[in-house]
Amino acid sequence: MPVYLPNLIDGTTRLLDKPLMNRIIREALPDLPDETKRVIVYYIDITDRNEIEQFIKEQNTQTTIEIELRDLKQVLDEVVVEDVAEWELTETHDDLLGGWKVEIKSFHSDRVMRKIDEFNLKGQQQALQQKAKGKEKEFKPIELSDEGLETIELLSLDCTDADSQAPWHSDAEIKIDRLGYVTRNGIKTQDFWDATICSESKPLRLKIRNICGDETIYVL
Repeated sequence: MPVYLPNLIDGTTRLLDKPLMNRIIREALPDLPDETKRVIVYYIDITDRNEIEQFIKEQNTQTTIEIELRDLKQVLDEVVVEDVAEWELTETHDDLLGGWKVEIKSFHSDRVMRKIDEFNLKGQQQALQQKAKGKEKEFKPIELSDEGLETIELLSLDCTDADSQAPWHSDAEIKIDRLGYVTRNGIKTQDFWDATICSESKPLRLKIRNICGDETIYVL
């Protein structure tokens, strides 16, 4: 099914108005295959939906193609960008055996940010409602560091297989609680996480789980 998408970079197509709709009808529809029965026109903003739909009925008289309008923002709201991590892999010589260390430089999760934004917005609205009732309620929004490492819940290293689709083999694992304390390979410690995870063998893959429970695997 043919689809018209506005250019997200070019601001001239962000607003669906009569001139733009007329251009779509006059220039795009005649070039479609004869068997086309329906097209979808996505928009970011629209002047007046009822007015545009009436305009379509009046102007689209030369074809039998049905034009369906859809709000692109509803689609974009459901799109979640994959978690992005930056790391540094180094060989260590801290003891006689040596080993490998992965240091996480930054971690950013689109899903986590959305959840935090929703929480902050709800908290701000509740604080305003309480203020309107004469009750002062201070709300402290959640803020993340530039590195975003506090949004990591678990890290795991696979030193067995580099294939991104292979079953996961956990050769080293770190869980981080909400206070920052570390459980290393199933053993609870009183150590604060120092943004690293170590293994005896060279790691081939890294798994990171964010605080929303989403896991992403990176090939090292």
